[in-house]
Amino acid sequence: MNNGKSSSRNPQQKRSVQRKEDILDVAMFLFSSKGFYNTTTNEIAKTAKISIGNLYFYFPDKDTILMELLKRYNQHFLSVYDDINTAENVRLYQSDKKKWLYNLIDNLIVLHESTKNFSRELNVLYYARPEVAALVDAQSEKVRLATLDGLVQHKEDLQSEDMEALSVVIVDYISALVDRIVFKDNIVDKQRILSAGIEVLYKGLLL
Repeated sequence: MNNGKSSSRNPQQKRSVQRKEDILDVAMFLFSSKGFYNTTTNEIAKTAKISIGNLYFYFPDKDTILMELLKRYNQHFLSVYDDINTAENVRLYQSDKKKWLYNLIDNLIVLHESTKNFSRELNVLYYARPEVAALVDAQSEKVRLATLDGLVQHKEDLQSEDMEALSVVIVDYISALVDRIVFKDNIVDKQRILSAGIEVLYKGLLL
């Protein structure tokens, strides 16, 4: 494990930027399918069709690749919250709040489905690697703060007056709902679980 000081190279030329992205894509596939500990930098380089020296030009070690992937993964999910304030979503919130909630949670489900195996590997690494836990926890706090910002903007529509506590409850509730639908073997149809979950959130949250 590195000491936390290693960092990846940030190329400027288009070809180099694309090569770095290709390395990350390959590493994410291998980490997801084989596991982080069962994947070597030699294997990443071979699968990416580059030399090991070329890989080390961009990344000093496998740990740095993992942390870069985690940052990219986190940004992937924050994009859902960035979209909340688009004009289209604001109009939907005003006209059909339940549909707005549905779209938000459904988008999170789609994103989790697309990275399901990598998410499972991160759950393992969270308890094994403090640097992974720190980044995941920082991501969770960013999501909570984005949720809090949205609650404050629409506090007149809400039943609770404690926006800070409510932001914690909502983030945990939505996370549990998404995890149930994406990662669990469900006897009940997933769409029914989603609809019931949104109904509970809608009735408990909004006036």
